[in-house]
Amino acid sequence: MKRTLKILGLVIGVVVVLFVVAGIAVSLLFDPNDYKDEITAAVQDATGRQLTLDGDLELAVFPTIRIAVGGATLSNAPGFGDQPMARIGSATLSLALLPLLAKRIEISQARLEGLELNLARNRSGANNWQDLGGGGKPQAEAPADGGASAPANLDLGVGAIEIENARIVWNDAATGSRWELTDFGMTAEDFGIGERFPLRMEFGLKGADVAVKVATDMQATITLAENSYRLDELAVTIDGSGAGWPGGPSQAKLNFDSLAANLADETLELNGLTLEFFGITMAGSLSGQKLMSNLALTGAVDIREFAPRAVLERFGVNVQTADAAVLTRASAKANLLYNSNQAGLRDMQFKLDDSTLTGRVALEGERITYDLTVDDINVDRYLPPAAEKSDAPAEEGSLDEVDLPLEVMKTVDARGELKFGKTQFSGLTLTNVALPLTVQNGAARLTPSAQLYGGRFNGDIRIAVQGDSANMSVDQTLDDVNLAALGQDLLGSQDITGTGDVKLKLATTGRNLGAMRRDLDGDVSFTVTKGSLEGIDLWFELRRARARLDGETLPERGDAARRTTFSSLSATGVVDNAVLTNRDLNGTLDFMTVDGSGTVNLIDDKIAFDLVAKMVDGPVLQSDPAMVKYAGKTLPLKVTGTIDAPSVLPDFSAILKQQVTEEAEKKIEERTDEVKDRVRDRLRGLFER
Repeated sequence: MKRTLKILGLVIGVVVVLFVVAGIAVSLLFDPNDYKDEITAAVQDATGRQLTLDGDLELAVFPTIRIAVGGATLSNAPGFGDQPMARIGSATLSLALLPLLAKRIEISQARLEGLELNLARNRSGANNWQDLGGGGKPQAEAPADGGASAPANLDLGVGAIEIENARIVWNDAATGSRWELTDFGMTAEDFGIGERFPLRMEFGLKGADVAVKVATDMQATITLAENSYRLDELAVTIDGSGAGWPGGPSQAKLNFDSLAANLADETLELNGLTLEFFGITMAGSLSGQKLMSNLALTGAVDIREFAPRAVLERFGVNVQTADAAVLTRASAKANLLYNSNQAGLRDMQFKLDDSTLTGRVALEGERITYDLTVDDINVDRYLPPAAEKSDAPAEEGSLDEVDLPLEVMKTVDARGELKFGKTQFSGLTLTNVALPLTVQNGAARLTPSAQLYGGRFNGDIRIAVQGDSANMSVDQTLDDVNLAALGQDLLGSQDITGTGDVKLKLATTGRNLGAMRRDLDGDVSFTVTKGSLEGIDLWFELRRARARLDGETLPERGDAARRTTFSSLSATGVVDNAVLTNRDLNGTLDFMTVDGSGTVNLIDDKIAFDLVAKMVDGPVLQSDPAMVKYAGKTLPLKVTGTIDAPSVLPDFSAILKQQVTEEAEKKIEERTDEVKDRVRDRLRGLFER
């Protein structure tokens, strides 16, 4: 046994001596600088590029293998200038010799300093590195597992990996852009397969109008046998500035607890993600499967409460709202989903001030689908403040300049529904609002419905793209609506009260809103029961006009409200080129009935109606003895002005003319009877003789 150990020790000693002798011999007898010309010639033959070795080459093999390269440059591709494509200041690799005999790689240091890369693309799209891809030689056949495998028995350890002061410049003549990555540095210490080690990186990135500085710190784990990679405790800090950096100079922070990827199993897990930017903090997680074959991702995102107004102001957006108290709180939550069939957000919960939106939205193939619900929102609070009143005419943009998105409609495929539990818009309060929408092949259909002011609204709006224009039809009904409450919220006044029904069936064609408005055609009808016209006291105006006609003292208005009550008011009409023509306006008041016809210009809201009122005997007419004589008489009325400010003028002169005519006819008839009596008397006298 002692003899065996003695022999083994002798063998080991001889081997060590041989390595020492070989190392000394290589160091004394071999100078790698003698082979510079052969190295540059080989590079020239393989790539067509000129390799220049400015610094010394170093090689040592004992007790560690050390390879060092001084300054070196690689020329650029033809047509990309005289500046070298690549340059290094120095590179060093040191690894232990003896562990190689046991198939272990122990690198004490791998260091690269002063790397410079000048990458470019010309106007035709060619880049300056594509000629380095092997000269068209056939590539080795990919492994059957798609490249997911890794060396199973590699034993690797690295004391330190260092990259210092690297710089990469990208010039793109095709787009006219230039980016520069500077001061890149990376260090990895005590790296080993399956072992956790610290990893740090930093660099600067500068473009035409933006500059950022990035610093990262993390714990990394690489297991090549299982083809798995893991990062823990990642912390990234980004300092940005420049005109292209949103919101002015600021800092963003990205952190996550762990990121684990297993390329063999095609899985990914990201946990504990947080991103802080402009006072907004986002948290989330992500899980992935079939990364290489059929990618599928699931996850969650949580945007914690922030102040939207403050963020907008940071971006230089000064939002003026009718209510200064809005845009003060917002937050969002959702679950993420992505696979080969769809991508979308589920279980959404977006909060803005006192309102909450819930639901889902997805892209299924090329179709957008959604189902969204807002519990309660007052849209008017978010609109711009009301402009101060001015006598100057309002300047309105031309509707002819508002083109319809025809090309977009031809390509959009969407189907979904937006609902509101309660909403206020333009002063109107609506509940149980539903807005189902379908868009496909250039055709869109919206079927809105809602409850409002004791009644119900239903609609059917269709748009179909035809060439360079679109056809639109509108079919809407408004049933049993309290017009007083509607008018109060919509116009701030109760100009008309009662219960109203409205039916619209309109159609138009055009490529912009102006053309569609001018081409409007269709049918309109409305009925109002048990109501009143507020601001107009037609009974008082009739009495006043009668007194003026008879030369009597005008009646005093008193404190009574200006109101004209009616039991029913109805009309139908035809719309032709945005002009509504009515021929059957009918109203029943306490003291008259009204019939007539007229027009309403839907562009400028001007109205012109010729009405005939027939005085009806009853308590109201009997309340003024001077008006009783007009019972059963007809009275022409002219209605002019606008929808918002109508003017109603009774034409008592027509009644006077009618009375004069009737009296003249009566006198003629009486005179005729007198003549007849005289002739009869004379004839009787002749016969009696």
